[in-house]
Amino acid sequence: MGKTVADLTLDDEHMTVGVADTLQEAAKRLLTISGGIVVVLDDDQRVKGVLGQRQLIKAMSEGVDGEAAQCHEYMEMDFMQVELKDSLKSVLADIQTRSPQAVVAVDENQEFVGYFSPGDYQEAVQLVDNLKGLNL
Repeated sequence: MGKTVADLTLDDEHMTVGVADTLQEAAKRLLTISGGIVVVLDDDQRVKGVLGQRQLIKAMSEGVDGEAAQCHEYMEMDFMQVELKDSLKSVLADIQTRSPQAVVAVDENQEFVGYFSPGDYQEAVQLVDNLKGLNL
């Protein structure tokens, strides 16, 4: 039996923010987690983009007013969306092929459920390798 995205712990290493929230709010939320990203959601809890340290620093270096600029103006849109039912083997192959800036997991309604972090990637690789060793 193959492992799926649902077998990973995806509720850590991220915070969420709304598309109309300010960059200042995104920065405050990003500071509450070690590493990770801020996932930008619309009112229907669908992923619209992601913000990491790089996007925030770039905006600040351009002199952007963090209290006025909104997240949707500076979010990274190169993210890959995976579903909880997707096999880890296929997700890992897609990540290697595409190399997105971030990978987010959604449910059957396309609503955000978690962030597939670099740590989750390593865990997925290990799970898939273990299954190969067991000939599963």
